[in-house]
Amino acid sequence: MKVTRKVQFKTNEICVGDQITVRLSGFGKFTATAQKVTDKGILFLFDEVIARHSMNETNTNEGGFDKSDMCRWLRETVLPAFPEKLRTRIREITLPTYGEIFGHDDFYENFEPDNDEQFELMKRRGNRVCDFEDDWCWWWLRNAAKKNVSSAVFALVSTGGAASYGDASDSLGVRPEFWLVK
Repeated sequence: MKVTRKVQFKTNEICVGDQITVRLSGFGKFTATAQKVTDKGILFLFDEVIARHSMNETNTNEGGFDKSDMCRWLRETVLPAFPEKLRTRIREITLPTYGEIFGHDDFYENFEPDNDEQFELMKRRGNRVCDFEDDWCWWWLRNAAKKNVSSAVFALVSTGGAASYGDASDSLGVRPEFWLVK
């Protein structure tokens, strides 16, 4: 695992903003940036979309993210694609929440709540914009819309880095986050 430090200071510990390179078998080579560091581990978010995938085969958000096809696909297809040395240290792989990417603004009220604080690096819109195969890409977030808003959509990030939502059966970008145990 190669770490790229964007701010130079003396430490052997991984810090927020540090990048690692991850080669996912069958997907390609990507970078992921540390978004949060705690005594229990380090939360990394891929810097790019790694694939396109639907949240569910049909337009439903019933059961939320935890019961989605996407959640299962991340566990059964993406996690095994990590190099074994890294995979054995991953505690969880998931998608980021609305709160982690945008904080809790007025648009957030349309989605299932989360208690997550916005990642410091996501306060800059440019860090929310990403592409897939050299094409600007919408990408999924974990929050399903509240039932009184829609039973068919999940939150996402638009190509311009703004908050939006999309039908669960749309094949959109996947930008996973994963907890790496120290």
